[in-house]
Amino acid sequence: MYTKQDDNKVINQQNTYDAGGLSADDPLAAIKAIRLEQLAQCRLKTQKEMQTGHKKINHKR
Repeated sequence: MYTKQDDNKVINQQNTYDAGGLSADDPLAAIKAIRLEQLAQCRLKTQKEMQTGHKKINHKR
């Protein structure tokens, strides 16, 4: 089961990896890091929604 800490850890790991070590002093790198964080949050939300959907489907059977 995921916790908020797990979510934040995944987001931070993805941002570190995807940002390619770029400095946040660079405006484009800062924008990229923000967008990557948003993308990571969307991925986690979608994953949770999928898990919830599968649980609902399995309970109906």
